[in-house]
Amino acid sequence: MMTNIHNRIETKSQVITDMFYSSKLNLDWNYDVYLPAGYDKNNPGGYPVLYLLHGLGGNHRNLLERFDSQQMLDQLIAASGVKLIGVFVDGFNSFYINGQAGGMQMEAAIMQDLCSLIEHKYRIKSEKAAHIIGGISMGGYGAARLALKYPDYWSKAILLSPAVWRDLPEDNQFRQTLHAWQNEEESWSTKLYNATFPTAYLNSQSKESSFYVETTAKDTVVPVADVRDFVQKLRQNQVKVKFVEDNIDDHNWTYWAKVAPKAYSWVIAQLKNNGEAKHD
Repeated sequence: MMTNIHNRIETKSQVITDMFYSSKLNLDWNYDVYLPAGYDKNNPGGYPVLYLLHGLGGNHRNLLERFDSQQMLDQLIAASGVKLIGVFVDGFNSFYINGQAGGMQMEAAIMQDLCSLIEHKYRIKSEKAAHIIGGISMGGYGAARLALKYPDYWSKAILLSPAVWRDLPEDNQFRQTLHAWQNEEESWSTKLYNATFPTAYLNSQSKESSFYVETTAKDTVVPVADVRDFVQKLRQNQVKVKFVEDNIDDHNWTYWAKVAPKAYSWVIAQLKNNGEAKHD
């Protein structure tokens, strides 16, 4: 008997690079999708999904090429039996917000264009308990902000070296060169920065969220004191946080390659505890 190729279940994980036209960004937008071994597009239960956001100056391939997220997820899934789909987003240098003064509408593009597309093309669970978002540096900021602003959609977030600066001096290089918080009058609007900061969205629903945050005391880009302050604000608002502060490396790919497996492992454990994602 011949097997219908469209119903074939893959025995190895896949990473699919794709693109689509985003009406919010007005451009063809690249992304990658990780499908676990044994992915079945006809599975009635669906799969949890983990969206991953890169850092400043990066792209959707970073977390696959600068360290091997596919291999990391393969190993964790094989050991746990808990399967998920991964989506690697291209966020340019947007900090994953809706820019003003003609800036990129990245937040809207993710929430309205990309999430809808992924839900249409792949077997994604509809429950928010199965929706996780994460990122490194700028992507950690973006993941924190989207998770807190849209608690009806996201339940969990993983943040590695999140760029959650409390304040940047006037002469700081990032304040001088970044344009995510540009408005009609200023290239960097402190008012806009504060208004869009992740903790600005903390409310009574935030206590339903769970966060994994890891950073190093040796970080020379985002002071560890800023990350501690961010975590403290989460906890003060009853957000569940696993905070890991270590003392290895710096704000770089060597560090993130070491800590990413722990963050992914936390995701798998959370899903397993929720009874999600068991597919044979």
